[in-house]
Amino acid sequence: AALRRTDVILEVGPGTGNLTVKMLEKVKKVIACEIDPRLVGELQKRVQGTCLANKLEIKVGDVLKTDLPFFDACVANLPYQISSPFVFKLLLHRPFFRCAILMFQREFALRLVAKPGTKLYCRLSINTQLLARVDHLMKVGKNNFRPPPKVESSVVRIEPKNPPPPINFQVSAAYSKVTY
Repeated sequence: AALRRTDVILEVGPGTGNLTVKMLEKVKKVIACEIDPRLVGELQKRVQGTCLANKLEIKVGDVLKTDLPFFDACVANLPYQISSPFVFKLLLHRPFFRCAILMFQREFALRLVAKPGTKLYCRLSINTQLLARVDHLMKVGKNNFRPPPKVESSVVRIEPKNPPPPINFQVSAAYSKVTY
């Protein structure tokens, strides 16, 4: 994400904070959104009493039901069931952010970056690529996790188009729903 010292990072699903701590060492602030109170406690313990603690803000709850704060970049490892709603919440967020580095189930990631005329090209591809540049960065095998999940993952970068295209997104999304 080419992190900068002045960046405010939105991290969704920080878990116990492995990535959070690394980012806190490099940026101005991390706003971590976590739904699981047990993991919030672990994250708080991890930074408590360190110089990193004052750079961490934790929001407890469902990110889909939370008003997103201002941020420069977003980092997230999302469960499949909230992937699509979160991507569109992110893309419709204002003010614009610079980029998002997101890990998804591989099938979802490949649909995000699919090109016209390919088998995976769908409404998700159309609507996402209308609002942003989307790049597949890397595959992440299931053996990189403990315990290993049943699915493979991929990391994508999303950069919102700024200024956005001069269209009504709701109308465009409804049209793509009818045609796809």
